[in-house]
Amino acid sequence: MIEQSVTTLKAGEKGKIVGIAARDAASLRKLTVFGLLPGMELEMIQTFPAFVLEIGNTQLALDYEAASGIVVVKCM
Repeated sequence: MIEQSVTTLKAGEKGKIVGIAARDAASLRKLTVFGLLPGMELEMIQTFPAFVLEIGNTQLALDYEAASGIVVVKCM
């Protein structure tokens, strides 16, 4: 399995979070509060103008900087 940034997923593709590389502790805390934790599965809903991810019953819109630090493996 190849680890990649969530920003490489296309709309409708799913991935499993394997890591989060936030630029600082506050950014990491914000992402984890929304349920972005290693092991969680997500689906890319939209990639423009913002990255919209669905995690469980939650949809989350992120800018490129925040989304680029989320490392996933694509689910087939």
